[in-house]
Amino acid sequence: MQAEYYDVIIIGSGVGGLGSGLYLQKMNPNLRTLILEQHSIPGGSVNGFKRKGYYFDSGAEGLVYCGEGQIFRQRLEEVGVFQEFISIDPVEVMKYQDRTVVMHNKLEKFIDELIHNFPDEEEEIRNYFEVIKKMSDEYFSLNIDSLTPSFRTLLRIVFTRPTLRKYGTKTFQKLLDKFITNPELRKILVVYCLWLGVLPDKISAPSAAVVFNSPFIDGNFYPKGGMLAFAKNMVNTFKLNGGEIKYKSKVDKILFHKKKAVGVRLTDGRIFYGKWIISNADLRRTVFDFVGKDFFKKSYQKFISKIKQSVTGFAVFLGLDIHLDDHHSHIAYNVDAEKFLERLETDNFDPEEVLIRIPQNIDPSLRNDKGSSVILLSMAPYDYKKKWGVNKEEKRNGTYHELKEVFANKLIKLAEKVIPDLTQRIKVKEIATPLTFERYIQSTEGSWYGPETNQKLPSYKSPLKRLLFAGGNVDGAGVPPSFFSGIKTAKYITRKMKKKRNRKVVFYSVIDGQRVAITAPLPDDKAITGVISQR
Repeated sequence: MQAEYYDVIIIGSGVGGLGSGLYLQKMNPNLRTLILEQHSIPGGSVNGFKRKGYYFDSGAEGLVYCGEGQIFRQRLEEVGVFQEFISIDPVEVMKYQDRTVVMHNKLEKFIDELIHNFPDEEEEIRNYFEVIKKMSDEYFSLNIDSLTPSFRTLLRIVFTRPTLRKYGTKTFQKLLDKFITNPELRKILVVYCLWLGVLPDKISAPSAAVVFNSPFIDGNFYPKGGMLAFAKNMVNTFKLNGGEIKYKSKVDKILFHKKKAVGVRLTDGRIFYGKWIISNADLRRTVFDFVGKDFFKKSYQKFISKIKQSVTGFAVFLGLDIHLDDHHSHIAYNVDAEKFLERLETDNFDPEEVLIRIPQNIDPSLRNDKGSSVILLSMAPYDYKKKWGVNKEEKRNGTYHELKEVFANKLIKLAEKVIPDLTQRIKVKEIATPLTFERYIQSTEGSWYGPETNQKLPSYKSPLKRLLFAGGNVDGAGVPPSFFSGIKTAKYITRKMKKKRNRKVVFYSVIDGQRVAITAPLPDDKAITGVISQR
């Protein structure tokens, strides 16, 4: 089997990997950049699928910073991706037995809605959002792409950003405790803790101001055509600029010579050589499976092993024989995020709340003549009923299928509080458990957001030469941060390449026991004298 040669090889077509590929090819269309994707479609968690004419988003459900002139949209357009976005309004409708709160995507309108529901707390509400708005404005005035600021940025905060300086070391919980006394109001304000899957005491106040309140200050958006169309748009731009992507290409090993990454081998035996390797794959899988722990110092192994994963969850995808035009696109029924996240840690977790998504009520182009697509979501423990009843051989048996049906039916019954007679209208049903997410997006324990927020994450530069990381594994959860991370990694490679002269390199590979010399049209690397394939 003949090996192939590239300048850069990217493992995974999540938004971090796509960000790297798009930037590299935009800066140098003559570069040979290859993305290897184990699935048959791109996007990672920015994805979707169709069943019998019904469209469903299988991961991300809304994107921030996509308005005209906003940072994510700017970065996309800088690398040639032009995408139409639809504003989601309301951002969420919170339904409880005694009240409904509409979370409008305009801050003043949302504040008015809160005051209407909680008139005695008007002063608390206005004071709280005044601080939130100031923190958010001060953060974006720094013109940075990461929620983890550098030392230089910290100095700027200390001397020039008074609100960030005052609340920078406080948690979101302390901020809430300072301003909000009504527990029912607090339920509404902490709902987007579910976005990151952590309690308010584990989130910094500035992070909460930026992440949780961006939908109301800057808006929440949906890509026209759905999340899968957005991912395909990015891939098309990457290919138009000279990049290459291979689907159904599952990586088995990253190849090394003298602790320098020089290529990858796939599970089907194909080998690709590259001067630089970027892994947008799950961090633990990259370090312990694709590379192997023996390549790293014990201290680094321990560091990676201790990184906590974010929450995972459960999804039910329903195709109905009726249209739900009179419903909002984003509905949260009976959600108390703090109690919900606390219950996730218990042994006998049972869903008492459900998130309901109706994508065609945002984007009419997703409609079909049959009826509406509905997505029901709930976080769920990875080890629910001791890992969903799967046997020791990791095979999904009858117990697994019974457990997932029982869990799905509980979510459907909850959703019927909002959509009466839902059960009788179902024509298509697909179910995804944490094990499904683990299999399809190859994330440790099926985590939805990669590593849990507010913990130290590794640098995008691995301890091994020419192996880099990109995505939520290094710059935190969320679609925009993952994309920014990919660009940052690509910028590093671009800087390094500018310092090198191009020339041919001789690679040596062990093929059927023979040491074979192969001349590759790669940029120079005089330190490489051989590539030993890992078997």
